[in-house]
This record gives sequence, structure tokens and C-alpha cells, in this order.
Amino acid sequence: MHYKEYGDLHKPLIMLIHGGGVGGGMWDKQVQYFSDYHCVVPELINDDADFSIEECAKKLLSLIEEKAENKRVMVIGFSLGAQIAIQMISLTSFSGSPNNR
Repeated sequence: MHYKEYGDLHKPLIMLIHGGGVGGGMWDKQVQYFSDYHCVVPELINDDADFSIEECAKKLLSLIEEKAENKRVMVIGFSLGAQIAIQMISLTSFSGSPNNR
């Protein structure tokens, strides 16, 4: 999965998940505003007819595991991105750790 990183890599992580029909560029102003955070913006664009919210959520959780390094994590989703964020929550324990799936 393609993604871009912005901001301070040592600060809390904010993952911004775009909606359907748009791309990560929809978050450009937010990334500028949150420059004091470590922002990760995935690109969900996929020509694969087998797109799955659950599989996408799993990939994003793996990306968070790779990038978060015990940092506080915030996930923000718009439209389809919000549906994926809710799926991510359902795949994690209430402790917030993706390792407890």
C-alpha cells in the first residue's frame, strides 16, 4: 500500500484515511496544520475489483504497527475512510493494541 509521511516522526501518529473517489491529497491542509505530529496518509486507490474494507483495515493496522513505535495513535477517516477506521477498531482489542487481535 502506498502512503506518504509528513511532520515530526517523533510525535504522536495521525493516520488520515481518505474517502472513495478521492485520494490522500484531500488531507493537504490538515497535514500542514498538524505539522507538529507524525502524519501518515495512505492511498487507497485500487483498481482491484476485490477491494475489501476488512483487508484494507488489516493492512492499515500493520502500517500503524510498523510506524507507531509505541506512540499515541489517532485515526481519522472520511466517508469510506471512516468505514475502514471503524473496521480497524473492530479488529483490535479495547486496549487499542493491534497485537491483541
